[in-house]
Amino acid sequence: MRLAKLSVNQAHFNKAAPSLSNKLKTVLSAYALLLLAGLLTLQSKSVLASDQIRIIQVTDYQEDQQLLFDSQVQFHLTDAVIEAIYNEITLTFKTEIVFEEHQRLAGIRYRRERKHVAYNTQLSYSNFSNRYTLSNERNSKVQSFSSLDEALKTLGTLSAFPVLNLSELHPAQKYTLRLNINLNRWRLPAPLVLNSILDTDWNLDSGWFETRIYTPKSWL
Repeated sequence: MRLAKLSVNQAHFNKAAPSLSNKLKTVLSAYALLLLAGLLTLQSKSVLASDQIRIIQVTDYQEDQQLLFDSQVQFHLTDAVIEAIYNEITLTFKTEIVFEEHQRLAGIRYRRERKHVAYNTQLSYSNFSNRYTLSNERNSKVQSFSSLDEALKTLGTLSAFPVLNLSELHPAQKYTLRLNINLNRWRLPAPLVLNSILDTDWNLDSGWFETRIYTPKSWL
């Protein structure tokens, strides 16, 4: 009878083991995700501009009663990133544009955000067609290129990007236009996300480029 009881208990344990194993896997996966999120957050706070993405020019101007700007960005991708592209891994680049107004309250200077635009652009390659494709999620525009250099040049070019109507700006007021472009690592395939944190070859971030803008009365 004792042996039979032990056999029953063993059978019960064997039946419960897969359930316990699945729960353990779920808990470990949750901890892994939390650790990964913490690493990304920590790194995002200490991100410095990399040599792989460099903003070389931002020019503002007015046309048809609107404030516009052009910008040019150079990409110098590492061998590891280029190899990933040729292996048909889609890269997603995040472009962020912030327009701020300088204010003063009780003698304290601060900046008030007037406009904030953030969007993603996907860069992909097809071995079948030997073509590179850019897919802009902001305007749903899709472009195809025969070379990586052409695709990167287009990715790094903004022309006549609208900021605000001149009627919304104040005469002689100071403003700051900020621009940043970086690799959106959350959009990488899961095995590459952690690698992108630990490997500096994947630290693709232009840093914040700032330019001051003054609004002459003649604009308004």
